[in-house]
Amino acid sequence: MRSEHVSVGKNGVKLVPSGNARGRNLAGNRKEILSVLFRYPASSVSRLAREMKLTHNTVKWHLAALLRREFINEERFDNRSVYYPVNFVDRQEIQMLSVLNDEEAGSIFCYVFNNAGKSQKEIKEALKLTQNTAGYFLRKLAHAGLLEEKQDGKFKFYYPSENFMRKFYERSRRNSEVISHFISKLRSEGYEVNETYTDDGFCILNFRYRRLEEKMLISLNPFRNIVQRN
Repeated sequence: MRSEHVSVGKNGVKLVPSGNARGRNLAGNRKEILSVLFRYPASSVSRLAREMKLTHNTVKWHLAALLRREFINEERFDNRSVYYPVNFVDRQEIQMLSVLNDEEAGSIFCYVFNNAGKSQKEIKEALKLTQNTAGYFLRKLAHAGLLEEKQDGKFKFYYPSENFMRKFYERSRRNSEVISHFISKLRSEGYEVNETYTDDGFCILNFRYRRLEEKMLISLNPFRNIVQRN
């Protein structure tokens, strides 16, 4: 089995593979972390650790490897690092998703998306939130350009923003670009790649390197995963 060692630089943990690692580092937990980032780009280490049921250090170790191999990028928002696949989302989408990936903010947005025109009181009661919690996240979602407030008398009512809806429906136009870039990257790592599209905004990639065969389900519209969350 190929060995790896870790060195620590000024930017944190760096993975330094020993031997020829081309094409052999996208499997197991590392592949699954990348798959999660396709579903929920702009995720933090904490979010990935929750999704994967791994320790923070293990997640950081795999993220360092994915950063080194240029499968993912890292950005800073709200004093924390978030991660996303290269060429998958633009900067405005990263800002939106970094807010939506918060569990409470995402739940509130999902409720408003599916129940547009509700007041803060109705949202609070439906989701069993305190007044302060509901107010905080509604303001945060509005500030991020995800929700619009409409005043009617002394009450405010909430709707998904036109900007969000435009982003939501424009995602399909980028599908071929996203997949082409990722396939090109895999091939540059020495993989043979076959792709299969499904009918519901997903792409299945089958890739192989020597005797190693892997499959990855890629969600092409990360906003859909937010608005369809339970």
